[in-house]
Amino acid sequence: MAKFKIQQTSSTVNWTGKKVLGLHTGSINIANGFIEMTDDTIVGGEIGIDMTSIVITDIEDKKTHDDFLAHLLNDDFFSVDKFKTAKLTITGSSKIESNKFKIDGNLTIKDISHPISFISSIEIFTTTLHSLGEVVIDRTLYNIRYGSGKFIDNLGDKLIYDDFVLQFKLVGQA
Repeated sequence: MAKFKIQQTSSTVNWTGKKVLGLHTGSINIANGFIEMTDDTIVGGEIGIDMTSIVITDIEDKKTHDDFLAHLLNDDFFSVDKFKTAKLTITGSSKIESNKFKIDGNLTIKDISHPISFISSIEIFTTTLHSLGEVVIDRTLYNIRYGSGKFIDNLGDKLIYDDFVLQFKLVGQA
């Protein structure tokens, strides 16, 4: 079995959240993690996300930016003062084609865990692992209900879609 330690400085996670009148984008840092492989198959792993590192990249106005960031960090969204990390625990995978895998695991946000699956490409160069992929997350599963049409009626153009997307590039070193 090969164990690849995630390199925080080379890895990136970008997020997109959509609402009726547009979208917001940003990034977040990986705190730590590893991916385990046996016979070219991902068998396990864990990726920790540093929730205190949320960055917004699409708002230039300082006050609007700071207000929105405070909003994401508070109890309307991620309650970062109480839950400083989120975690993906990889439970297994199945190969779709040569370098593409369906990854299965459990995602924990705000101490709430749910099963999750997503597609990722994985390439190994000697002792370095490169993984690219996208994860779609339904925030309402993690008690993040602010602006959700599932829980609040008549939001009109204030509606925020329940799904948000993480696009990631992971670099691991054996």
